[in-house]
Amino acid sequence: MNSSNRLKILMDSGKTIFTPQDLRTLWGEGELSAKTNAVRMVAKGLILRIAKGYYALSKQYNIYELANRMVTPSYISFQSALAYAGVSYQIRNQIDCAARINSRKKRGAVLYVYYVLKDDLFFNLDGIRIREGISIASPERAILDSLYLGFLADIDEPSKINVTALKRLSSLYPKTVREKAEKLI
Repeated sequence: MNSSNRLKILMDSGKTIFTPQDLRTLWGEGELSAKTNAVRMVAKGLILRIAKGYYALSKQYNIYELANRMVTPSYISFQSALAYAGVSYQIRNQIDCAARINSRKKRGAVLYVYYVLKDDLFFNLDGIRIREGISIASPERAILDSLYLGFLADIDEPSKINVTALKRLSSLYPKTVREKAEKLI
């Protein structure tokens, strides 16, 4: 298989971020062969190495997809999910995620920050959407996650918040979060 075939396979996958394991699986190659071919494709400018263990098709890769891939499992939440949904207009060079570990990683101009939620909250998928390969909190879930960690959520478009969903999801959280959500409503 030549580089153009490999590139077509990557483009047809629908992903913008690839790990070495992804390359091996998609190309049907062993570890050494996939690594060698990835290095050659980077040298030719066909793909980009954006960080150790992460490749992209172009500089316009999906930063949310990278956030989910760098720490697994994780989902986009807090201010980042609100901005993604158009609830907040506060744009930052930071992607906030819920995960099982606290971590900060800088890739290019973007800071990726991961916050720990209790397992019973984190693994409850109510209010988590998966679209285009990205796991992201609904605006209501992002607000509740923010309140849970003591963050004040920036809400510039309150009409985009489903109050019924916010009330329903608040039952997953401790009483203090439910009380803060009631005040917010």
